[in-house]
Amino acid sequence: MIQFAEACELIFTNSQRLGAEERPIEDAVGYILARDVVSPINVTPFRNSAMDGFAVKSEWLQDCGKSHPAVIPLGATSYAGDCASDDGADVCAMKVMTGARVSNRFDAVVPFEETEYDENEVRFFKPTSPGKHIREAGEDIVQGQKLFAEGATLGRLDVGILATIGLRRVSVYRKPSIAIIGTGDELTSPGEKLTGDRIYDSNTFAILSLVAPFCDQVDRICQVHDRKDDLLKVLDLQHDVIVTSGGVSAGERDLVIEMAESCGWQRVFHKVDIKPGKPVYFATRDRQVMFGLPGNPLSATVTAAVFLIPALKMMSGWTDYRLNPKSAVLASGEIRKPKRKLIWPGFITEEAGRTIARYSPKKSSAALTALLGTDGLIIQDVVNGTPANITVGTIPWNDILN
Repeated sequence: MIQFAEACELIFTNSQRLGAEERPIEDAVGYILARDVVSPINVTPFRNSAMDGFAVKSEWLQDCGKSHPAVIPLGATSYAGDCASDDGADVCAMKVMTGARVSNRFDAVVPFEETEYDENEVRFFKPTSPGKHIREAGEDIVQGQKLFAEGATLGRLDVGILATIGLRRVSVYRKPSIAIIGTGDELTSPGEKLTGDRIYDSNTFAILSLVAPFCDQVDRICQVHDRKDDLLKVLDLQHDVIVTSGGVSAGERDLVIEMAESCGWQRVFHKVDIKPGKPVYFATRDRQVMFGLPGNPLSATVTAAVFLIPALKMMSGWTDYRLNPKSAVLASGEIRKPKRKLIWPGFITEEAGRTIARYSPKKSSAALTALLGTDGLIIQDVVNGTPANITVGTIPWNDILN
C-alpha cells in the first residue's frame, strides 16, 4: 500500500499527453491549444467607415457653421464589400455605409443625420476632425499579433475571434477516449425493475458525469458480470483510458486485477493509504492507462475526483492539472480519527477571516448522499491524540470539475 502523494505522482509519471489534432473552431471549445494562435491579417483588413454617412477631407469643413454650411458636391456611393475608388473631383464627398472601405483621399466620415443632402450635394454645418468615424486597418487586431498562447483553454467567447482572423480549424491537444465499466452481478440499470438482491448501478453514471468534459469519447458499459470471459472482453478495449468500478478488493469474485494483467496490463500500484478508496488500482498498457476504482459509490466518486480527473486533464494538455488543496481549520467537533488519510466531501465557509471546513455528516463509503450540497473535498491527515485545532486541506468542486 502506498501513500496518496506517491499515487498521484505515479499516475502522472505513467500518463502521457495525447497528440495534437486539428479541429473545426466550433468543435474546439474546452480544448487546450497545442500552439500559439497568431493573427495572419489585420482586423479590420482595410480602413472603413464606422457610421453611415459621408466621407470627406476634414479641411473642407474647417470654416463651416449653422449659418454658413460647407456645400460639397456628392460623388459615388460605397457599400460594405465594395472596393472604394480614388476617382472623383478634388472636392467631392462620397456616401459610405457602415463597414464600407474609405478611400485614402478622405480622412473623416460625417453621419447622415448631421447633414442635409440631395442627389447632387451635401451641406455640412460643423467642422469635423481627422480620423472621425473611421476605423483604420489593424485597429482591433494587428497582423502578427499573438491572440492565444499554447496551453490556453479555448472558451466559448474565443471562437468568434478565431473566425474574425479567418481560421476555420485550430490545433488543440486531443482529449482521451474512455470506457467506463461497471462490474458486478448485482447491478441493474436505472429504469429497469429491481429483482432479487440487486441494486441500481450509480457508479458508471456518477463517473461519466464527472469526466465527460475532459474526454472526447465516453463509452459507458454496465452490468459486466464477475466472470473471467466477460471481464476479458471489456478490459481488452483500445480506449486511451479504461475505468472499472468494483472488483478490485479481496473478495472471491474480485477478478478485475487478475483479468487485467492476463491481457497485458502492467500494475503500477494497488491500494492507497486513503479513506475512502483504499483498493484503487492503476495500470498501464503501451500508451493506455487503467483505473480500477472501488465499488462503493462514494469511494468510486472520490477516487475518480482525485486520481482520474487530474490524469485526464494532464493527458488533454492542461498545465494546472494537479490538485491544489487550500488550508482550512476543521470546525470544532468535526475531528475524525481514521487510520488512513481521510478524503471526504464537506462544507467550506469563510468565517471571521478564516476558512472553516466541516464534513458531510454521512460516514459510509457507500452513501453517495454524502455529496449533497457539499462545497468540495476535505483532506485530513491521520490524527494522533486529541488536538484542539486541526488544519486540513480543502479542494472546492469548482477546482476539480472545471
